This record gives sequence, structure tokens and C-alpha cells, in this order.
Amino acid sequence: MTVAATSAPPVRNAAYRELMRQKNSFMISMTIAFMVLFFLLPLLAGFNKPLMATKVFGNVNFGYVLAFLEFIMGWVMAQIYVARARTFDRLALEAQQ
Repeated sequence: MTVAATSAPPVRNAAYRELMRQKNSFMISMTIAFMVLFFLLPLLAGFNKPLMATKVFGNVNFGYVLAFLEFIMGWVMAQIYVARARTFDRLALEAQQ
């Protein structure tokens, strides 16, 4: 009794290899950038309290500014991914042909 393969592996053509190379490179660099920026806030809060308490304007200190920038970072990184996904989509279409 033989079992038929339900799905064949993707064809390893040049467009597919280029898609995987670009996508992996992009995802690794974005992940590293996100992790560094994300963990910067708790690390600075734990190890550099005078910097985090520095007044930027009025009663707003550097810690609040950095926390707000993390929200901005999430939106910016999402927009960067959307822009790059267009390239990935184009390469995926080329790989299918």
C-alpha cells in the first residue's frame, strides 16, 4: 500500500531561492532591531535610572518618551514590512511560474 504525497515541495528555482534569501534576511534584521529596541526600555529602567528620570519637557521624563517611542516603533516596523511584502509577493509570483 503506497501513500500518495499530498503536496509536493516547492520548486527550487532561482526566483524561489531569491525570495527565501531576501525574506530571511529581512525577517532576521527586523527581529534583531525589534528585540534591541524593545528590551532597551526595561534594561535602561533597571540599570540607568538617572537617565530614565531625566526631564525632557515639563513633568515628562526620558522613560515616558522612550515608552511612547516603542508604540511608534511598532507602527513604523509594520509599515516597513507592508512595503517589503510587495517585493516578496512579486518574487513569489515569479517563483510560481
